Amino acid sequence: MATNDVQLTAGIRSNLLLLQQTTVSLERTQLRLATGNKINSALDGPASFFAAKGLTQRAGDLNGLKDGLGQAISTIKSADTGITKIEELVEQARGLTTQALGSLGTDASSVALRNNLANQYNSLLRQIDRLAADSGYQGKNLLVGSGLSLDATASSKALVNALPGIGGARVTNVVSADEYKISVTGEGTVSGSTADIARAQTDRGISNLEISGFASTTRFNYDSVSIKLTGGQGKDKTFTVTEGNETVTQTFTSLDWQIAQSNGVTLRFAHSFTTGTNVSFDVDFDAIEDVPDTAGVGTSVIEKNVDLQLIVTNQNGEVITRDGLNLLGQSKLANGENAFAFDSGTARVSVDERALLQSSKYDAKVGLAYGTGATAISEIKVASVSTVSANTTVSFAVVGTSFDYETGNFTQFNITATDTESGTSVSLAFSVGQTSREFAFAGLISGDAEASVAFNVSELKFVASAASADLTEVSNTIETNGINVGLIGITSASSFTDNTVTSINIAVTDLTSTSATFQYTDEFGGTASVTITLSGFSLAAASTLTFSVQGGLNSGAVFAFSLSATTLVETGQEINYKVRGEFTAEREVLFDVRKANTGDTATIKTQQVTDASDANNLQVQLNENNTSNVTVISQNVQTNGQGLKLDFAQNGWNDRADIDNAIRQLDAAKLTLRAASSNLSTNLNIIQTRETYTAEFSNVLIEGANKLTAADQNEEGANILTLQTRQQLGTISLSLANQAQQAILRLF
Repeated sequence: MATNDVQLTAGIRSNLLLLQQTTVSLERTQLRLATGNKINSALDGPASFFAAKGLTQRAGDLNGLKDGLGQAISTIKSADTGITKIEELVEQARGLTTQALGSLGTDASSVALRNNLANQYNSLLRQIDRLAADSGYQGKNLLVGSGLSLDATASSKALVNALPGIGGARVTNVVSADEYKISVTGEGTVSGSTADIARAQTDRGISNLEISGFASTTRFNYDSVSIKLTGGQGKDKTFTVTEGNETVTQTFTSLDWQIAQSNGVTLRFAHSFTTGTNVSFDVDFDAIEDVPDTAGVGTSVIEKNVDLQLIVTNQNGEVITRDGLNLLGQSKLANGENAFAFDSGTARVSVDERALLQSSKYDAKVGLAYGTGATAISEIKVASVSTVSANTTVSFAVVGTSFDYETGNFTQFNITATDTESGTSVSLAFSVGQTSREFAFAGLISGDAEASVAFNVSELKFVASAASADLTEVSNTIETNGINVGLIGITSASSFTDNTVTSINIAVTDLTSTSATFQYTDEFGGTASVTITLSGFSLAAASTLTFSVQGGLNSGAVFAFSLSATTLVETGQEINYKVRGEFTAEREVLFDVRKANTGDTATIKTQQVTDASDANNLQVQLNENNTSNVTVISQNVQTNGQGLKLDFAQNGWNDRADIDNAIRQLDAAKLTLRAASSNLSTNLNIIQTRETYTAEFSNVLIEGANKLTAADQNEEGANILTLQTRQQLGTISLSLANQAQQAILRLF
């Protein structure tokens, strides 16, 4: 309908317009009361609307940051908890080192305890690494660092492992790249701890204890030598000598001791183990039984030494040596893993005791004489020893002739020396009366070397062989008292004790005119008697007296002689003989010759194998446009060389130095952990502060936005009452105007 279809008066139109405006204002006021905002759209006030919207959006952005801040706080707390527990493990490890320091003995039980504690220590270090790895939160781990790692190259490890007697090459606790040259020196000469030897001689009552030899290049070991003695006062003495898995037992009987005393001979134990170790000592029953309290019974352990050094040199020229000549607990070379701790890392190699000597560099050398008859050689010389072309053992076969009963020794020896490697033998003979005791064995040893040996003549008879004395030799020893030598003839002398001379006495006893008893006695307790018939104290016919010896060393021996007829027998007559038994070379003597070895070396190299990464760093956004942020750097608290620098136990904690090194590392690790914990705490405080600030500032922004758009409820309430009144008044006014027009109509 057109506006002019109905004609309204000016007053009505004015009232109608006012009523429409009031309605619009009333609707607007009702909207403000319903929404609580005086600005509900850009049309209500563009400046305030957009300003409030910006503040609200910023507050929303900050509220969104609070979740990230909360997760960052949880990540840091997870790492801090991990550090706390790692510190507890470090304290446990420190306790193990304290326990190890309380057991620094070199006895087997103390060494075993330290080895066990070292294994426990290694287990704790592994747990530290696992705990650090498990301390991640939501894909971030603040305890594993950047991931940068260094390690030995596979090719260099392979070269080191190719050295004879060496394997398991590796480098632990790698702090920086380096090179470690592995070399072996030493000629493999075996010896024993002088203190242990002296103690063993005192405790067991033995003497001249020697541990010597050349280490075998294929079967050697670093085990100690144990000597066990059983047999108390007045009993046989049994020695059990053990080296590694090899044991030898020898019993010296009381009879052996009796013979030795009678002959002025020293009993001697000697054995050559397959490892190349020679053990020998003298046995004296009186000295053994004079040992207070024990009479020598018990076990002695002698630490074995070997001239063999494993040397590691780094790029800076620093040298660390583990030496087979050192005492236990003092950087002694050991079978199994040997560790060499440098500032840049710890080089480790596993030693095979049987074959390490093959890698050593050494010159040719002649060893000392050994064996039970070692004292038969007083000196060994080898000219041009450097030309020796093969390792060998020289053995001796000695034959004695022309026994001198005055000196108790042979007057001549035929000696054959044999190179056991090539089979070459050289023989010579010499008389005891010769001035020189040094004899050359030309062509005996491989190469151009010439061996000469000086013999101890008084000891040679113990390594000599010789048939027992014949009847002529026995006859020549006769001494008589009251009987004409020409009337006596030896007819038998057999089965007398080997390797000794027996003095025999035959005396007339129980004499009558018709009979006489000849009584046989010898210095070793043998007895026998023969009774013959006489006629007026004389033999009517030639007679042979055969004595079957009973008792003593010569029990079972037979001695017989003949007496011519008409021999006058009188009381007090005696016949004395000396009977030499067979010499069986009861002792042996040998010496070793070792050719030179060039040795081998190899180098193990370390280098970076993994690049650093910031993947585990925690980036924390602190404002809505990320112009303010904080980065929490992942701290490496693992045991490796880029973290706590806690190396695995070195050398099984056999040495105090290795335990002290572990203690230093643990103390340094504690400081590192404290620094890492402090770093986390600082960042945690920053983030917690920003979290609180963000929450409070967001409220400020929302409050500011509300100030721009929020409606005053009281004002708007008053407005709506006013508008409602105005609306009512407008309606009344409009009604009055209509009534005026209606009054005109009533005129008609």
